[in-house]
Amino acid sequence: MSLTPKTCFFTGHRVISTKKRDKAVSWLREEILNKINDKVTVFIAGGAKGFDTMAAEQVIDMREDYSCIKLHLYLPCTNQDAQWNEDERRRFEEIKKSADKIYYITEGEYVKGCMRKRNLAMVEAADCGIAYLVNGCSGSAQTVKMAVKKGIKVVNIADKVRSEQ
Repeated sequence: MSLTPKTCFFTGHRVISTKKRDKAVSWLREEILNKINDKVTVFIAGGAKGFDTMAAEQVIDMREDYSCIKLHLYLPCTNQDAQWNEDERRRFEEIKKSADKIYYITEGEYVKGCMRKRNLAMVEAADCGIAYLVNGCSGSAQTVKMAVKKGIKVVNIADKVRSEQ
């Protein structure tokens, strides 16, 4: 039996409509619980706005009941939040303070390709994934394609949210 913890990455869009947000959170929590029941203990978020923030905050919240789970942040660069508003930066700082580990893919400011490298690093570290994907031409779509190519199963909760509409 392997002692290596199972790991799940998150990827999703930066904008989720207000109308769909509550259902997305509900499905996200259910899928995180499914992964915990499947012995996943490490969850990786990429630190972006939108779904990444939502996922990281849910893991942080669920640690109260599931102390075995960890949040790892894979951040593309040191100034990822440079163009964000004050509220977005505050939430990001709270997530960073609550993370169990933070990995910077680029040891400096933003450079071309650092987002893709971050996405690849998350996939390389993971056994499974949870996505919120509606747009096939996005960084999230790229990440899911990388995972599928590697043989990693990714649950797309956007499909579940859409089926409830």
